[in-house]
Amino acid sequence: MPTILIPSALRPLAGNRSEVRVAGSTVRGALAALDGAYPGLAAKLFDGHAIKPYLRIFVGADDITDLGGLDAPVSGDDEISIIPAIAGG
Repeated sequence: MPTILIPSALRPLAGNRSEVRVAGSTVRGALAALDGAYPGLAAKLFDGHAIKPYLRIFVGADDITDLGGLDAPVSGDDEISIIPAIAGG
């Protein structure tokens, strides 16, 4: 099962966990499983059917936009990182 790494801003919605192992063969499936375990997370991640514009999702070191988007395949040892944009100056 892949592991989703939870950023600190979303940890209160994920039982204060920094990572969660989920079932899923795609990024979309893994994020759906995460929301199934911790309802309400999807509202923070998605704008309709797309990832919110201030978030980036990585499988390992690769941005999912380079892997096929939300339909990018994941396997048992993969780490899926949710990375919020950092703004300021």
